[in-house]
Amino acid sequence: MNTFLFWSCLILALEVTAYKNPDLPGAKSYNDFKVYRSYPKNNDEVDFIQSFESQENYDFWTDLKKGEPVEIMVSPENERIFENKLSTRGIKHEVIISDVQQLINLEKVGSRLLIPNSGGGHNMTWTDYHPLENIYSYLDYLQTKYDFVTTQSIGKSYEGRDMRIVRICRGGCGAKPAVWIDGGIHAREWIAPATATWIIKELVENDYKHPDLTENLDWYILPCFNPDGYAFSRTTDRFWRKTRSDNGNNKTGCKGVDANRNWDFHWNDGGSSSNMCSQNYRGPKPFSEVETRNVRDFLLSVQGKLIFFNTLHSAGEMILLPWSYTKDPAPNYSELYNIAVMGRDAMQTEWKIGCVPCLMYPASGTSMDWAYGVANIPYAFAMELRRKGFVLPPDEIIPAATETWNFHITVVRHIYSKVTQYSLIL
Repeated sequence: MNTFLFWSCLILALEVTAYKNPDLPGAKSYNDFKVYRSYPKNNDEVDFIQSFESQENYDFWTDLKKGEPVEIMVSPENERIFENKLSTRGIKHEVIISDVQQLINLEKVGSRLLIPNSGGGHNMTWTDYHPLENIYSYLDYLQTKYDFVTTQSIGKSYEGRDMRIVRICRGGCGAKPAVWIDGGIHAREWIAPATATWIIKELVENDYKHPDLTENLDWYILPCFNPDGYAFSRTTDRFWRKTRSDNGNNKTGCKGVDANRNWDFHWNDGGSSSNMCSQNYRGPKPFSEVETRNVRDFLLSVQGKLIFFNTLHSAGEMILLPWSYTKDPAPNYSELYNIAVMGRDAMQTEWKIGCVPCLMYPASGTSMDWAYGVANIPYAFAMELRRKGFVLPPDEIIPAATETWNFHITVVRHIYSKVTQYSLIL
């Protein structure tokens, strides 16, 4: 734990102890769960560490790759076994977070202190992580106040929640090149919906600063792709990742599918799991999840207009390019890479850029690959937002969202100039 976090925990110790998550009765406790950082040096050590991934009570917070540190959350009952096994193998490791629940408690303190937005009409801020209801009330507020903003439910989730997109279109949607952005396909990655709503705020409430973005383009943004999982992560299990489908009342009792392994493009082509209890469970078939079907159907309804696709994830500080399932380069990989470099320069970061298996591991059945390979969206990306695990402190929401916005404003303008120059959009 870094010095800042230590003193923050110390200063708020009495408050956090008394707090005990009053808004989360019955929530899973992560008291004394530790996060380890391990340093595999060769393929044998990578394979050994990977053997923990399919076991319960081991949650990989970062991706596993030779020569790169990997961060793993371990339950208290397994920490001694884990340490002994790594020590026996001579694999270097250290504890970087000694009590995950302290981070969760600090993350939630702001919710009690939330002050309604002084502008009225919504309670949205970017100094705290918000429930789905606050996100949707913000979309309602924008739709009421701005004549170029509408909202649309593109369908219901498994548990019956609306999957709502905001449509930012001057003069009506459908006549201009279009941009798609989504966040929260993995429920526990709270910074992704927060960043998506920040982008919405910038586009709409600060439209006067960059009117070309709405004059030249239609914008479709889905701030919360996985509303059931997101709600569950807020009320019951902070580190829930998947959807909440019941998988046919299976005997394992494990629910949900990794919605980013469920798309019908190279589905089940490596980098996903058939184990229903796995975080990377791909589902029984492509598009088994109503959430992925809803997004698929909307994207196909505007096919031919979309020039840009981005899906927001965390954490890792990476700009990812097709493909996800193979290191073979996508047809215009060099162009995608150069555009990503422009975006990274605008962010003023040192993020990594590359295909998914080039930087992490193979992952088949992803939304980015489907968008690029089936929906034919010519500029498709995924972003792993700034790291610190999935519990990014609320005071980092605005910095994280701002740098991501800078990426979009730079990249989208460049892509628009290219497609209009070469008449790539009908």
